Amino acid sequence: MTRVALVTGAGTGIGAAIALRLARDGFAVGVNARTADDARPTVQAAEAAGGRAVALPGDVSDEDDVRRLVAECVDRLGGLDVAVNNAAVQEEAPFLDLTLEAWRRQLDTDLTGVFLVSREAARQMAARGGGVIVSISSVHEHRPWPGKAAYCTAKAGVGMLTACIGRELAPYGIRAVAVAPGAIATESNRRPDDDPELRAQVPARRMGRPEEVAALVAWLADEDAAYVTATRIVMDGGWEAYGPAV
Repeated sequence: MTRVALVTGAGTGIGAAIALRLARDGFAVGVNARTADDARPTVQAAEAAGGRAVALPGDVSDEDDVRRLVAECVDRLGGLDVAVNNAAVQEEAPFLDLTLEAWRRQLDTDLTGVFLVSREAARQMAARGGGVIVSISSVHEHRPWPGKAAYCTAKAGVGMLTACIGRELAPYGIRAVAVAPGAIATESNRRPDDDPELRAQVPARRMGRPEEVAALVAWLADEDAAYVTATRIVMDGGWEAYGPAV
């Protein structure tokens, strides 16, 4: 029986890589993005790789949207076994200039969105005997960064939320794990691997690739990771252990 995964924020970057990897691994994948047009390239790539995928547009910070897109995922693909919370907003502003609107935009998507999707997914999974919730967090759960107070705060919340639901939902057969990437080379975050600043901060001397994050998520979604829950896994080339805090 085909397993079903929902990946939020899967139009580009890490989310798209996760959706494509899961499709290649045999999952039917619900591809969430803000609009159907945003989701379409990932759906097409998954289908070209031999997988099955559907676009599930919606705003993860909107409760009605989340209820609809999770229900649509179950209806169109036949269930929900894995939910990946990847949708996120990151804005930079000095704290003295940080507006309430910018604060709310980031907390609403980056933390409340994870809560809403996780809750709706868990309700489906509990009724079916289990599942996996993977939330893409950040090394900034624990590492402060100037100009990113809202983003760092939201990601810290994702870590604690993951631990809480992982503990609470274990009796239902549901695992919850956060993946905390460091610098990943995406469309919005490209820099050369020979960048002196990068080489000074990252022991691995390079940026990570979205496909590497996707590979970790694929492992967490598998039964090989059945004893892993209520925790976070850092993948940052050693930056969190050795890099400067600011």
